[in-house]
Amino acid sequence: MKTLLSLAIFILSLSLFPGLAFSQESIKIGALVPFTGRWGESGREVARGILDATKWLNQQTGVFGKKVEIILIDDFSQPAEWIAAFRKLNETDRILLLYLYSSDTGLALKPYVNLHRLPTLTSSFLTNLRDPTKTPYLFSITPTPLDLTKIAMKFISERSEIKARKPKVLFVSVSDPSLKHFLDEGKAYAKSLDLDIGPDIFIPDLPSLKPPSLVLSPLKSFQPDFAYLSMTPKEAAGFLQEVRPMDLKTRWICSKQAFDETLSSFDGVLGVQPVAPFGEDVPGMAEIKEAHQRWHPLDSHTLSYVEGWVSVKVMAEALGRSLPEHGLSRERVKMAFEGFRNVVVGGLLPPLTFTAQDHRPSVESRIFIVRNGKLVRYTGFIAVGR
Repeated sequence: MKTLLSLAIFILSLSLFPGLAFSQESIKIGALVPFTGRWGESGREVARGILDATKWLNQQTGVFGKKVEIILIDDFSQPAEWIAAFRKLNETDRILLLYLYSSDTGLALKPYVNLHRLPTLTSSFLTNLRDPTKTPYLFSITPTPLDLTKIAMKFISERSEIKARKPKVLFVSVSDPSLKHFLDEGKAYAKSLDLDIGPDIFIPDLPSLKPPSLVLSPLKSFQPDFAYLSMTPKEAAGFLQEVRPMDLKTRWICSKQAFDETLSSFDGVLGVQPVAPFGEDVPGMAEIKEAHQRWHPLDSHTLSYVEGWVSVKVMAEALGRSLPEHGLSRERVKMAFEGFRNVVVGGLLPPLTFTAQDHRPSVESRIFIVRNGKLVRYTGFIAVGR
């Protein structure tokens, strides 16, 4: 009931954003974002950030003096729904750009994106989608899960302060087949850094978030120095709560998807996170905080809100480079993305570089730590090779 009420309130809030429905002279961007399910909490925050950033952009100059119109659709994580949504956005709305929060949605829609040559920005894409010869119109706002895993392993290798033996690392994730493609490569990379990798832990019991003791037995037997968590923030919080009584010496480091303000009660937890947390002292946060204060000062936000906001900034940057004197087109938007070279977005993300050979935005991220209930910068940018 609480989820349904929250969703109803969220959908109602969409009607409160004046200026989002424009004539055909507006620039239309489609967005598929989950409001419910495993990623619903993060998705709703991303959607709020997208809408607020669009409102802010339109109250400034828009793009070439044109308003940007976001056509937001709930991503139900069902193949038939994905295809129906894509057809509506492509054939009826004639969008110029598409945003996808879910990498699984990106994988499912890949043939349609390629066929219709629709530039598409994703929150993050699966490693096997990073080859532009196979996915020429798909771009990512953050590094791939594999690159972020490598960054976490590099951090452990270089800064663990364990010298007498190999640092011991264990991977913890939900039973999600989509994780396997990068976890195996991530473990291979960790071994190349001379890390001692223990047996995987897969959490099967998502409804209660309470893994059975047999599943957790490697934590006691292997005694890892670090454990890398790949799951949603809510799942990570449930897992960390469950292992608290075990009195382990393990340091927990979370993937980008797992680490946000949901974990604020778990002091000392680390996260590899390329997105700036809400309120961090970086230049690009000034307009976010001003918009927040103007429109909903009593609300709270997570870094997913920031991700939604900066996604609009990146899309607006690409549109702004698309040679307006010749008319906007999907192909020119794609070429504009591929012209990004160290594009700075106020510290909300690492500088972005796309090329025709590599549609990843970067291969670097910072490590954050939960300290006194806040997400605090723990390192500068750590990079791995492309």
